[in-house]
Amino acid sequence: MEHIDKGKESSNSDNEVEATNSPIICGLPDDISLMCLARIPRKYHSVLKCVSKRWRDLICSEEWLCYRRKHKLDETWIYALCKDKSKEIFCYVLDPTDPIRYWKLVGGLPPHISKREGMGFEVLGNKLFLLGGCREFLGSTNEVYSYDASSNCWAQATSLSTAR
Repeated sequence: MEHIDKGKESSNSDNEVEATNSPIICGLPDDISLMCLARIPRKYHSVLKCVSKRWRDLICSEEWLCYRRKHKLDETWIYALCKDKSKEIFCYVLDPTDPIRYWKLVGGLPPHISKREGMGFEVLGNKLFLLGGCREFLGSTNEVYSYDASSNCWAQATSLSTAR
């Protein structure tokens, strides 16, 4: 039994190695594949990530971002924080190059920060940062959250040195 389990483990790791070493697009060198895929507009990147694990890993990588920046293929999107009538915060994004311009809701904002006042925000590279703010009845906070546009997810980042 023990020998069989070890065989399964090694075959799983072999499959992972094969997936990593497989070409991005069969029949093309990876540099040519990267050149082709990097020209696809950012609004389609979520679809590209569904093609395979290899493509998802590539599109979420620093290599991808650096290549697009270096070759002036990165696109600027506009982010906005808005409050509704109940004073709940929502984050929206606009692609100014899209012929059909509309604000798209960025989902997944952590619910406990959706009622904050005076929160700062900054965009650096492919990340949007929400900084500090005041929580209702609890005063100011030093918490920082970041939204990664490549992976389309929010995460808590390193806190500020003081509450603001």
